[in-house]
Amino acid sequence: MVAFADGASESVGESRSRVAIARLGLTSPTLQMEILNETGRQLAVCDFGWRQDSVVGEFDGKIKYGRLLRTGQSPGDAVFAEKRREDAIRDQGWEVVRWVWADLSSPRVIAQRIIRARDRARRR
Repeated sequence: MVAFADGASESVGESRSRVAIARLGLTSPTLQMEILNETGRQLAVCDFGWRQDSVVGEFDGKIKYGRLLRTGQSPGDAVFAEKRREDAIRDQGWEVVRWVWADLSSPRVIAQRIIRARDRARRR
């Protein structure tokens, strides 16, 4: 268990996601993977990344749209900013997979999303 631990997981949800991904036999992702644009500028840091498959994964908790809001930022502002961030990631050729707490109780759902995203990326 100690060998599996990774300080790059930024939340309990991300850690539980790593366990689910490993138990399902999926390739281990890179944690906190940077996505760069064509000039090398950082566009995003994604919770999980499978560079060889052009897939990134994001664990979403509600806290991002509540307690973690910046001063003066509304939940709607946060959702809009996240949508723009995801659009920028997709524009660089990445497939984006998202899951939430409820999905962790059915990890096969997460695996199926990751596999479908990988398959879409391969068809390009």
